[in-house]
Amino acid sequence: MFARVYLPPFITALFGGLFIAIGISTFGDADTFDRLFVGILIFTLIICRKNIDIVSLLAIIFIQRISQELAWVGLSDSDVLKELLYCLAIIMIYALRHDPLVKWMAIIIAMAISAEIYWNISDYPAPELFWHLILLLSCLLTRYMIFSRVDLVQRYLTRTSESTNLDWIYYKLFGTTAIVQAAAIFEYLLRHILGLSQVLVIYYAYPYIVHGIATFSIWATFHESYKQLLPRLLKA
Repeated sequence: MFARVYLPPFITALFGGLFIAIGISTFGDADTFDRLFVGILIFTLIICRKNIDIVSLLAIIFIQRISQELAWVGLSDSDVLKELLYCLAIIMIYALRHDPLVKWMAIIIAMAISAEIYWNISDYPAPELFWHLILLLSCLLTRYMIFSRVDLVQRYLTRTSESTNLDWIYYKLFGTTAIVQAAAIFEYLLRHILGLSQVLVIYYAYPYIVHGIATFSIWATFHESYKQLLPRLLKA
């Protein structure tokens, strides 16, 4: 009885503090943090391997991270790639238009496209917005996949599925990250269109915000896995 009452909040507090410490210690060390993140995902997959909801959600996260890595490797400051990227952005905004967040992101993307056209006409050395745009689109698409996960599992895997707390945590985290990417793009526009060169709030805060979101996401993933494991441990 004692363990059932006090062990869950104790473990939550313990590992909450641990992951905060890990987040601080790995700041600026992307390779170590990425290995930790992947390790937590694999651990959760092992613990929750019989839970189709957790497994399918983490599969979406894996695909999203792999896609980002491939995009980073193939990143190039090519006008053709820029044009293709902005065309893709327009298509995705239309396809994902039912997401309330997309309507606001569409404004930022429209401003970015207009700015790119202006910079191209005026031969202005344009800032590199495309990586933030790639991350923004990635977040919006992943939000859609998470939102549709239950339907996708039931339709294509013919398995009973339901939404979980981890679904909504990741859904909100990807929304928050999308807003951060949009803010970074908007700040670039302020500096390079309006000449407000001193506006560097997001520029300096960006790595801390993104790292904080990522740290919270691995804690949430671990927390979900231990919630799945704890009843079995207490029963034993």
